[in-house]
Amino acid sequence: MISRIPQYFIYTALLFVFLSNTSMAGETSGILDGMTFVGNNGEKGRELDPEEYEEIVFHNGLFRSVSCDPYNFSSSEYSTTVVDNTIHFEAVTESPTHGKIAWQGIVDGDTAEVIFIWTKERWYWDIRKEYWFRGTLKE
Repeated sequence: MISRIPQYFIYTALLFVFLSNTSMAGETSGILDGMTFVGNNGEKGRELDPEEYEEIVFHNGLFRSVSCDPYNFSSSEYSTTVVDNTIHFEAVTESPTHGKIAWQGIVDGDTAEVIFIWTKERWYWDIRKEYWFRGTLKE
């Protein structure tokens, strides 16, 4: 004899499948790989500094700031979320001697706008500076 599955069980299962698929729909991995953006940096609240050239690189699931290379900031994994037609990303790079930089950005087509916060803890005072970057896709 075949037993009938209660309708509430079917509805609950369908709801679970729908919710689990929609919550994962916006998250992607490595979507920015192969892209490099070039532009300028500036301190938060100020214009971009034409002397502060920046290049941010996405490669093999890693984020890298070229201007931070001389300070030994490592490449780090980045995470992304797609919202409408924009890609939001986050990364944290670290240096053994110069602290951490937390990066948050939005890629919209061929442009990237990024806010990043550099922090360095010291025994006598901490450094916390906020910057921003605007760049275009390097060809």
